[in-house]
Amino acid sequence: MDTKKNDSDKSVVWKQFGPGGSGNNYFIYWHPTDPNVVFQGPNMGNSYASYDKGNTYLGIMDADGPGYSSRGRGPVEIYSPEFSHQDPDFGICAMEDANFIYFTNNRGKDWVRNDKVAKQFKDNHINTFEVDPNDDTIWYAGTGDVRSSNNYFFSHEAPHGYSSSKISSKSLKKRVASMKKYKHDARIWKSTDKGTTWCDISPKGINSANQITKIFVHPGNSKVVFAGTTYGFYKSENGGKKWKLITDSGLDNNIIRSMDMHYDVKTKKVTLFAVDLVKFIPNGKSIKYNGGIFKSKDEGDSWERMNNNMPLKKDMLSSSLIKKSYYKYALAPWFGISEKEARKKYPELPEQMLHSVSMIRVNPKNVNHILVVNNYKSQFTFYGGMLWRSDNGGENWNVTLRNGKNWEGADKKKWETRNNPTSHNVSWIAQKEWEKRDAYDRKAGACVEFNADGTTIMYQVAKVVCVSNDNGDTWQENDEQRTTKDGDNWVGAGNSNLPGEEIVQDKRIKDSFYLCSGENSLLRTTNDGENVRPGALAVYKMKIPNEESAVECSTSSMAVDPKDTNILYTLHYREAYAGKMMTSIDHGKNWVPKATLFDPKELGNSVHISIKMNHLRIDPDYPNRFYLVIAKDRINDDGKNSAGTFKEFGVYRSLDGGNNFEIINKGLPLKGNVQKLELDPNNKGVVYVAVNGTKQNKGGLFMLKDGSDTWEKADSPKGMYSVNDFYFSPDKTMYVSGGTWKGKTNEGGVWSSDKANKWKQVFPYRFTNNIRVAEYDSSVLLVSIPSRKASGILNPGVYRSLNKGVTWTKINMGNIQSDRLNDLEIDYTKRGVYYCSTYGAGYYKAVDPKEVAKKK
Repeated sequence: MDTKKNDSDKSVVWKQFGPGGSGNNYFIYWHPTDPNVVFQGPNMGNSYASYDKGNTYLGIMDADGPGYSSRGRGPVEIYSPEFSHQDPDFGICAMEDANFIYFTNNRGKDWVRNDKVAKQFKDNHINTFEVDPNDDTIWYAGTGDVRSSNNYFFSHEAPHGYSSSKISSKSLKKRVASMKKYKHDARIWKSTDKGTTWCDISPKGINSANQITKIFVHPGNSKVVFAGTTYGFYKSENGGKKWKLITDSGLDNNIIRSMDMHYDVKTKKVTLFAVDLVKFIPNGKSIKYNGGIFKSKDEGDSWERMNNNMPLKKDMLSSSLIKKSYYKYALAPWFGISEKEARKKYPELPEQMLHSVSMIRVNPKNVNHILVVNNYKSQFTFYGGMLWRSDNGGENWNVTLRNGKNWEGADKKKWETRNNPTSHNVSWIAQKEWEKRDAYDRKAGACVEFNADGTTIMYQVAKVVCVSNDNGDTWQENDEQRTTKDGDNWVGAGNSNLPGEEIVQDKRIKDSFYLCSGENSLLRTTNDGENVRPGALAVYKMKIPNEESAVECSTSSMAVDPKDTNILYTLHYREAYAGKMMTSIDHGKNWVPKATLFDPKELGNSVHISIKMNHLRIDPDYPNRFYLVIAKDRINDDGKNSAGTFKEFGVYRSLDGGNNFEIINKGLPLKGNVQKLELDPNNKGVVYVAVNGTKQNKGGLFMLKDGSDTWEKADSPKGMYSVNDFYFSPDKTMYVSGGTWKGKTNEGGVWSSDKANKWKQVFPYRFTNNIRVAEYDSSVLLVSIPSRKASGILNPGVYRSLNKGVTWTKINMGNIQSDRLNDLEIDYTKRGVYYCSTYGAGYYKAVDPKEVAKKK
């Protein structure tokens, strides 16, 4: 387990079925020559590739690899992949949050880390790779972080940008100088042996703080190389031996945030496009601006402005929501002041104002078809159009993706005076409630990309990807497919970025089960996934509080009433209803608050409060008894609470049907961390909990007898001072899982206890978490080894035994977050079917054909 990598049983393959997308994604990359291949690197530690234009995705991290923190599983949140034009299978990429380099030889399905190459870059983060389109032995690389729009920002104090993972207007000036996410030294490197060795060809005198935004090689003349940077535009005419910084070329600020290039194969002409930083400039009691959209027809020697009719005029700026965002999201963070101060200093609206646009892309087959992103989700800009489009080379601009009430409502006439279409043109699936929910989309997108032949555009809108196949006239949410034409059940595409929580089965419900999720309410599985693709499992998202006024909420646990399966209860840990238990008496159609366990407004910054409430249980013998656990720090990979001033961790109980709860910690270790709670199925009214601990502050297994208020130490394996999970097998065997990463083998692993209370270790390892036993066959066991708090772990993931723990096999195939599970389940009735929820890749289902066949 600790000396060599063990391979998984290839007959058991996990397939993601949870929601597609459902989380923030800042990176989309199409393969430069294969129009069907696209990569995504969403922000919950995932990397995906699609080989059918985004209809389905594969995880491209090694499911059998070492623990997440090792970065040995592949390019987490894949960054700047580039591929040979002669051999489309060969590519190189970086990753977002560490300075590792990866190579692929099968079109991005698998990536191998190359530390020898990374070392040559002297621990600098690579922002862009570029291959010579005529010769794949020649590669260029440029350092920086400017592509990461959620971490790299531009402001009045730092117009050339700065890297920071947290933004606060009160301390912005200090962070400009001190907060750097990566070691950074502005450099351009070149390789002439297909990326094996690299030499420094940086321009002489380049500012060390410079970010290399993008490098391009002239397809018609490989000696000509272009480099857009945050300190100007560089050009080389001898393959990077010498560079010229082109100044006084027409750019206002020479701060290039984004670049693209179009090459006309027939005329051999290159056209360059750039976003020169839009600066908000004080102008008395108002603001003026410079910068914007530019293009060059002479290979970067001169640039012409293309903003034209893109700026919003005063009548549009005065629209209530746009005006508010102008002060709150644009001026205030740009100047490092409060919204109130911004209104006071600049009370007069300008005659017109350009968004602080952040990305530009041109159709590779049509130089006149251009897209520009206004990312008001995470950059310092304002509402009023998040994706702009020109069909005539920048002479005229329109907002090409439209959703929200004001398009056909309050601002309709204002947009019509601009000759901008106002009809809604997005078809939603999983996020159907977004349609006309807000005046304008609450969150904009970060990136847009054309595929290699220009026929498909992919755009990230907040938590989902939308695709257009008609140049941007219409858009379709593309992370999932409906099982029926107009239905609400759907199958994920395989690119989920959702934080999964508990999976809840109920023996009375044969055809579905429930999935608790972060930011995506409560999901229920359905039986019509086969309508989309063979073996697919579909889900239905339950709307809280109802269909008409659905809100974003995060559900950590749920329970079905023991007397009536139409009555449901949910626990919410952040966003809407945080700290509350909600209930529905009509199987999820309508929900109302039932109880409040904490009020996030009393604990600090309520936006950042996240307190997981788990293992909601209702005693079937005493249906007024409700139990739940709030762990200070869960062993599950999504473990740490952001609790603010909250201190009341432990076990909660209600004796009045869930209306009021009390803490019942008496008898539990003072510094113990309660991980799991379960009712004893063999003893009426008895409850058990698993408590985490250390050698100094021991945890263990504890029991609450029927009618008692005090916990007692229960029998458990000798020497196990930290218990993470336990399970009551149908054959009345009890299994206990626990240990710590730094502990010994006999202090952890999985143990079973027979009727005589004799403990036997059945999985000898120092650190295990979830343990499950099949309800249909007590010989079938699953256990997981997490990578959280386990630096350097070699073989994390899921293990299975078919003989009650005598022998085990690893079963990680297909699950890129196999080491980061939040729950693990064996289907109650279907032999050979398993489920898991993950830290940030949604939910997976695994099927063993051999086991399935046994029931026949």
